Amino acid sequence: MSEELDVLKHIEDLLRSLLRSSLSEPMSRLLTDENLRRLYWSTGNVKRQELERRTGFSAGKISGLWAQWEQAGILVKTGKSYRRPFE
Repeated sequence: MSEELDVLKHIEDLLRSLLRSSLSEPMSRLLTDENLRRLYWSTGNVKRQELERRTGFSAGKISGLWAQWEQAGILVKTGKSYRRPFE
């Protein structure tokens, strides 16, 4: 059983590496300023109202950015909320 878990862990590590590699270009293209980066890295950890305060973006702008980032593959929608694919 331990050998199977080791193989699965290795596969997971390889998939994470491939995912990071495939997302690096969209992330650099879409996260062009500090507020966008702040919003992205706080998504999933901070409530939207706090993100509005931290970034100065309206709720509508944040929702639009999240939808755009989901389409680009750098966010994943889980129920009503978003999270980064690596978490």
